[in-house]
Amino acid sequence: MLKDGGFLGSDRVALRLYKSHRESLVTYAGRLSGDPAAAEDIVHDAWLLFDRQPAPDQIREPLSYLKRIVRNLVFAQVRHRRREPSLAAPEAGAVVEMLMDDRPSVEADLIARDDMRLVMQVVNGLPARQSAAFKMYHFEELKLREIAIRLGVSVSLTHLLITEAMELCDEMRKRSAQ
Repeated sequence: MLKDGGFLGSDRVALRLYKSHRESLVTYAGRLSGDPAAAEDIVHDAWLLFDRQPAPDQIREPLSYLKRIVRNLVFAQVRHRRREPSLAAPEAGAVVEMLMDDRPSVEADLIARDDMRLVMQVVNGLPARQSAAFKMYHFEELKLREIAIRLGVSVSLTHLLITEAMELCDEMRKRSAQ
């Protein structure tokens, strides 16, 4: 290798690696980015970064290292596109996603509200300890061990209280659906 960083021939690690794995790296970058057209540029930029390493021949797993650079560049590009959406022309898939509405239909929303009303009727009608266990587990997202400690009962009893409450809620929902 020349002191100014120039090529000494094709025996350099970075260049050999680039030449022998370019196609697979381009495919990898295209898959990660979803933009096959930009994949070639990403791989080239990754190779330039890899080639600037002080001693690329000292890297234990040079291909893995180069793939990591490709991956990082793809993620940096994706982050940049998210921050600057006006700079990139939207792709057809992105336009369709923008037009699609993720919200549930009015009917689905009404059904969900009715189901929740039924569940809350059942839960509020349970014995206090069972109702509290159900609410802590499903609404406060506490772990069984945490609930057991708060209620002063065993973990297995806590599990039983919650399971029975859930079964009662399911029965009530099934009955109302008929």
